[in-house]
Amino acid sequence: MAEEKDSERNVAKKYLDLRERALKYSNEDMNLKLENDKQVYLAVFDIPIESNLVGFHTQTLVLLFGLNTQIYHGSGEVIVGLEKNAKVMKAMQSLFISCPQVLKTMQRISNIDFFESENIRAYLKTSRGIYFKELNIENREDKFLNMLLENVLVEIAKISMKT
Repeated sequence: MAEEKDSERNVAKKYLDLRERALKYSNEDMNLKLENDKQVYLAVFDIPIESNLVGFHTQTLVLLFGLNTQIYHGSGEVIVGLEKNAKVMKAMQSLFISCPQVLKTMQRISNIDFFESENIRAYLKTSRGIYFKELNIENREDKFLNMLLENVLVEIAKISMKT
């Protein structure tokens, strides 16, 4: 049976549900006591990708502080357990340690609906809420956050090459 698609967004309903559930996950759900209101414990990156296949034009990287690294494809496919690789875990930890520096350049939001864009969309969650920014790589903070993201993606790609 084919995966049910969201006709407005051209992605699978399963993808949208997983993405929304990740963004609503709280530090209480994780039993995580935060050190301060700028500590990021959840990072979600919607990443546009080149593909002619329906549902394969976007993927979302979900990072939960110290717990999980997952990729959700627009088709509804999910890759889990990436954090089991020590280098992926180290890159993820580096992202969480460093990314609070960019919060001041991000907008706090309540609307987490998926939308299409040619840019990477970054969502960083703290006890104060979700901070959002479309990365256009034109300023220092965008370049910095993109570099942290790329470090994680490079390590994930190395795992894929081995399998």
